[in-house]
Amino acid sequence: MIGNGIKCILLSCVIILCFLTEGEVFAANNDFYDSSNFSNIFGPMWNNTTSVQVNLSFDGSKAICGACVIGKASTTKITGTAILARKNSDGTYTSVKTWSNLKTTDNMLIFDKTYYVPTGYTYRLTITSKVYKNSKYETVTGYHEANAPK
Repeated sequence: MIGNGIKCILLSCVIILCFLTEGEVFAANNDFYDSSNFSNIFGPMWNNTTSVQVNLSFDGSKAICGACVIGKASTTKITGTAILARKNSDGTYTSVKTWSNLKTTDNMLIFDKTYYVPTGYTYRLTITSKVYKNSKYETVTGYHEANAPK
């Protein structure tokens, strides 16, 4: 009985100290918890698609273009188009090569091509795919930019 009384007194003291002590919530002044940073942590949410990955690199003037669209297990088909575009000085893009009618009847679309381009520019590879579950689909897009150094 005395043990329970001591526990009650100790617990009461802890509660009183919590109210009397000035404290600050750790997340209040921590930039990591700023909601604008959550976009770096959380990705898009899709119904049929697991991921979209795009890569663009250069070996001299050869653009090495790659993309992978992975559907969920229930995916019945994936179609897509890949576009390699050069960035203009005004920030717009000009298409230099389009690969269309990409498709698979599996749940993974893999794109792997090369194309020769003038160096000294920034290029963007974009893949736009339709990921099907039976007759319904969702459209997903991903891109990657890279410089083709002189």
